[in-house]
Amino acid sequence: MKKCWSLLDKYKFLLKYEAKTITRDPINLYMCFFPIIILLLSTLVFPKIFESIDPLKGATIKYTVLLVLIIILTFSSFFLAAMATFLLIENKDERTLHTIAVTPLGVPGYIKFKMGYIYLMTAMSTIIILLGTKLIAGDKYTIAGIPLFDNINIAEIISFAFVNSLFVPSLSLLEGAFAKNKVEGFAYIKGSGLIALIPALMILETFQGGMQYLLGVLPNFWAVKGMMLELLPTQNNANLSYTVYLLIGAAYNILIFIFAYRLFLKKAEY
Repeated sequence: MKKCWSLLDKYKFLLKYEAKTITRDPINLYMCFFPIIILLLSTLVFPKIFESIDPLKGATIKYTVLLVLIIILTFSSFFLAAMATFLLIENKDERTLHTIAVTPLGVPGYIKFKMGYIYLMTAMSTIIILLGTKLIAGDKYTIAGIPLFDNINIAEIISFAFVNSLFVPSLSLLEGAFAKNKVEGFAYIKGSGLIALIPALMILETFQGGMQYLLGVLPNFWAVKGMMLELLPTQNNANLSYTVYLLIGAAYNILIFIFAYRLFLKKAEY
């Protein structure tokens, strides 16, 4: 029992330390609150864009709605990955990993803890964004008069959030491993932001069938593809079920996390 309380006190102390680290840097604070910005865009701004399009231009409306949905699904987690990257680089710059290395928790335990709370923050942010969009402006996301958010339920939103968020710790560890400072880290973040948008290609006819799996090399493809098919069901023999897309995405992202975690520990100097 004492060991359990001791462990809880240890993680409580670390949470306070992490909170101070986040709040003292305006960039980190901005990244932390970016999911709220995404929610405001998805409920207030994007619906205005849909309304501004001529209703007779059905194809334009369809592709605009699909593209906006992919932006929401991918970037709901991206900026928290950027924040995690900056936190890891800050640990390296300030040599705090050197101090942590001699504690009972050790660097491996500390990295797991940091990635754990970042992952939970990301999953919760994604749930808030999708559920908020569904409840506040779900009727604005329509194709051929069909509200897309009516096709998904809370269970699917939660399962998507926890699978899609798995890549956030991996991405931050990879960027943190190679970036020597925040300038390099920012360059990696910008590059990964462009990569994050590649799944948008799935809305093209070319990537509707078997060619979609060329995009499967990207870890965020699987969960996003599964959710897009739930939002707008399409008949294609090459498609898998929502559950299978998420299971593949979860397994793939866990493997990447193991690789990224070991790589970061190898490259981190402490």
